[in-house]
This record gives sequence, C-alpha cells and structure tokens, in this order.
Amino acid sequence: MEAGAYLISITAGAFFLFAGYRLLRLSVRTREHPERYLGLYFFFCGIYYFGYNVPSLFGSDAWSSPAQWVFEWCYAIGVVPFLFFIREVFRPRDAWASALVWLCVFLMAAGTGVGNLEDHANYTLENPAYVMEWFGYTIPCAWVAYEAARQHRSARKRVRIGLCEPLTANRLLLMAIFGVFETLACLAYLLYSFDLESHAIVSEISDALLGGTEFASAAVLWLAFFPPSFYKHWIRRRAVIGPTPMSD
Repeated sequence: MEAGAYLISITAGAFFLFAGYRLLRLSVRTREHPERYLGLYFFFCGIYYFGYNVPSLFGSDAWSSPAQWVFEWCYAIGVVPFLFFIREVFRPRDAWASALVWLCVFLMAAGTGVGNLEDHANYTLENPAYVMEWFGYTIPCAWVAYEAARQHRSARKRVRIGLCEPLTANRLLLMAIFGVFETLACLAYLLYSFDLESHAIVSEISDALLGGTEFASAAVLWLAFFPPSFYKHWIRRRAVIGPTPMSD
C-alpha cells in the first residue's frame, strides 16, 4: 500500500476510536446494551486500524511482530459485540438471527485462530482459514446494511405522519450506508488479497478502493452519531418540506 492509503486508514481508525469512546461513555449513562455493543465494536476496530497501519506507514512489516497478532484478535473480538448489536436492535426475537450470530462468531474465531497457528499471511481464497475469517466479518456488514435499510423504509413513512423523528430515520439510513461501505471494503480486501497472491504487490486501484471505502464508512459513521448542527437543521427542514416526487 502507498503511504497515502495508510494515512487514510489511520484517519478512519481515529474516527472509529473516537466514536467508540463516545458511545461507551453514553452507555455508562444510559445502561443500554446497544450503545455498549456498538461502542465496543468501533473501539476494537480503531485499535486494529492503528495496530496494522501505523507500523506499515513507517516501513515495518505489519505482521513481523508477535504483538501484531493481538491486533488481529482485537478485530475478531470486536465483531462479536457488533453481531450482538444487530441482533438486539433489529432481530431480538428471531431464532435464526441468534444462529447467524454464533455462526459468524465461529467463523471469526476458527479463521483467526487457525490463521495464527499456520500462515495468516496467506491471504488467498485457497486458504480455508482466510475464507472463514472473511465471511465471519463480511456477513455482519451486509446484515446491518439490510436491516437498517428495511427499518429506514418503515421509519420514513412514520416521519410523514409525525410518529418518528427525522433524525432517527436519517440515522437508520446512514447506518445502512455504513453497512454498504463496510461490505464494499470487505470486497475490496478480496481484490487486495488477489493482487498480493498474483503479483506480490498491491495495485493503486486496490489501494484506492480499500482506503476510499474505509474512509467513506468512517465519514458516514460521523454523520450518524455526531451530526453537525447544519446537517441536523437540513434533515429537519427537508422533513418539513417533504421529499420531491422524484425521490419518492
């Protein structure tokens, strides 16, 4: 990866760390599980981004030190509360959702664990550990995109009759977009891995896709949980005026 791509990933990591910290502080006041689950996920993601990208930015092999395996496990562990968040917020009573949660936990644990015991640098589709881990963290991203989009569609109807706050409906939309960007980042990582496997070097296209999707997901995350005043005013004003016929 180029230095610019590492800087983008580090910036995204800073967003995740700050968002995680703020949500964890909020969970202390509210004593609610969703804030805690999501805060833990963002916080562990931020640690992973820093642990992987900072050494690489300064020319060090990101996996040359045993300490780096700790950062790999940080991400694997962080996916677990993210799964709990999706289940509790969107599918609290569905047995299949619980089964999917534990399937993803198994895939992440087995993939990361086997990868650590063997050669985790083998980021190819021929490596079962890598494939298991990839599915373990990609499924939650696609899942949250679907569930948030489904809830946003319902919330938008309630906004029209005054039964839902416009900012709440918009946050659901942003969470859906966040899930889409995170899923795209997972797909971009496959291209990144393919480059390493085929050419032993990462192309500029892979760099741009991976860094761009990571930064975009962090930016959407910021709007969802820390919207500036002008953005909140715009959302409320748009709800009062109503969508145009084209957007309906």
